[in-house]
Amino acid sequence: MTALLLANGAIFIATAVQYALGIAFGLIAAPLLALISIAFVPVPVLMLTFVTALISLGSEWSKIHWNEVWSAVGGRVIGSIIGVAVLSAIPDEKTFMLVFGTTIALAVAISLGGFRIPFNLFSVGTAGMFSGLSATITSVGGPPMAVVYQRRSAAEARPSLQTYFAMGAFVSLFVLSVSGHVHSSDLALAVALLPGLAAGYLTGPFLRHRIDRGFRILLLASAAISACLLIWRGLS
Repeated sequence: MTALLLANGAIFIATAVQYALGIAFGLIAAPLLALISIAFVPVPVLMLTFVTALISLGSEWSKIHWNEVWSAVGGRVIGSIIGVAVLSAIPDEKTFMLVFGTTIALAVAISLGGFRIPFNLFSVGTAGMFSGLSATITSVGGPPMAVVYQRRSAAEARPSLQTYFAMGAFVSLFVLSVSGHVHSSDLALAVALLPGLAAGYLTGPFLRHRIDRGFRILLLASAAISACLLIWRGLS
C-alpha cells in the first residue's frame, strides 16, 4: 500500500508539471517509479504516457504537422524493435537498474547540453528512432524529440509532439506486447495510478503561471539524482 501511495505521488507530480510546462512526464515519473519498484516501468508508464498525451491534444488537433508526426513515428517503430532486443538481453534486476539509470542520465545530459541540429524530416525521424529505443527500455522518450524541436515555438511544436507521444507510446506498447513483455498486471498497475494522474491534471492549471522557467533545470536535476541512485543500486 505504501508503494502504491508513493507511486501515485510520483504520477501526481509528473502530470501536474507536464500540464504546467508541456514537458517531462516520463522524465519525472519513470526514475521515481523505478526507485519504488521496477514493476512500474516501462509498460505502466507508457500506458499513462499514452493517456496524458491524448488528453493534452485537446483543441490543437488542427495544428498538427502530420508529415513530422509520420517521420517521427516511422523512426519510433525502428527504435522500439531495437529496444525490445536490448530489453530481452537484460538478465536481472540490477542490470536493468544500471541500464535504466545510465539511459536516464544520458537523456538528462542531452537535455542540459542544448545540442542543436538542423530541423527537417530526416532529423525528426532520427530523433523518433532514439526516442523509441529509449522509451521501450525505460518509458522515457522525450529528450531526443526535445533536442530536435528546440528551435520551434511551443505553439508549432506542441500539437505534433503530443500526437507523436500518443502514437509513439502505442507503438512501443504494441511491440512490447507482441514480444511478450506486456501483462495484465501492467494494466492493473496503470489503472491503480490513475488517481495520481487525475489529481495532477486538476492541479496543473494552478501551477502553469507560477512555475519559473528555471524550474526545468530543477526537474532535470531531480531526474539526474534518480538516475545516479539507480546506477548505484545497479552496481551495489
